[in-house]
Amino acid sequence: LYLVLVSSIFVSIVSYRKYVTFDLPIRHLNQATKKVSQGDFSVYLQPIHNDGNISDLDQMFENFNTMVAELGSAETMKNDFVANVSHEFKAPLAVIKSYASTMQEEAEAGSELAGSLQTIIDQTDKMALLVTNVLKLTKIETQAVQPNVQDYDLSRQLTDLILTFEKIWEEKQIALQVEIPDQLRLQTDPEMMVLVWQNLLSNAFKFTPMGGSVTVAAKQVDDGIEVRVKDTGPGMSEETVKKIFEKFYQGDQSHATSGNGLGLALVDRIIHLMAGTISVSSKLGQGSEFKVWLPAKKINII
Repeated sequence: LYLVLVSSIFVSIVSYRKYVTFDLPIRHLNQATKKVSQGDFSVYLQPIHNDGNISDLDQMFENFNTMVAELGSAETMKNDFVANVSHEFKAPLAVIKSYASTMQEEAEAGSELAGSLQTIIDQTDKMALLVTNVLKLTKIETQAVQPNVQDYDLSRQLTDLILTFEKIWEEKQIALQVEIPDQLRLQTDPEMMVLVWQNLLSNAFKFTPMGGSVTVAAKQVDDGIEVRVKDTGPGMSEETVKKIFEKFYQGDQSHATSGNGLGLALVDRIIHLMAGTISVSSKLGQGSEFKVWLPAKKINII
């Protein structure tokens, strides 16, 4: 019995030492690695020993901290470069569009020259939108812009934005179903949320074929508000659904010329910045449904 007791104490001591000196540090390293993979470069691991008795794990932590610092520096340089280059694109694009528009006014209506100039204008607008989205996305990811949280009428905002697509749904004879109650109050940044709804509605009307239908619904759910945008478009494969919120990803190449792959990435970043969630359910040939949940009460932006 004495030997069993001593053995149990010895095993317990060894297990505890193993947990403190190996298992716990490895768990901290695993958590830190996960944060870095999600783009958080502020992670720092404290050394295990501070008495000069450096172990292999201490050396591993030091190498990890150095690596994260270098990655953070490179990420900052990349974001600054992207923001600066994107900003510099704005002026020449405006000049190109201005000259093309002036020439188009003087060109004979319906001529090949007029058509070519219209193509230049359309492509310039597309490039300008890409530049704008890149700048917005970069500012959000680097926290260079902070949300201006206000209490406002979400029902009115959604209704007004839906009406801006009236020409599209009439031309495509789309059956529009709106299920939005009066006076749904929300406390977020209304200007940022306009970008969210514009992207989701634009995609729904763009991908819905002639004679299809689009549903926009909103309701109070628990302590938040749920907004659904559903279409009867071509739908998406499981692989596309997994990657749909990645930057520059375009799952449906048949519509690649009508977008730049940044819209849904921007939507995803804004929703998470507002402490909300977004999900998508879709199957090929059965349309897609985007579901957004946002807290109804005021959020605290970190």
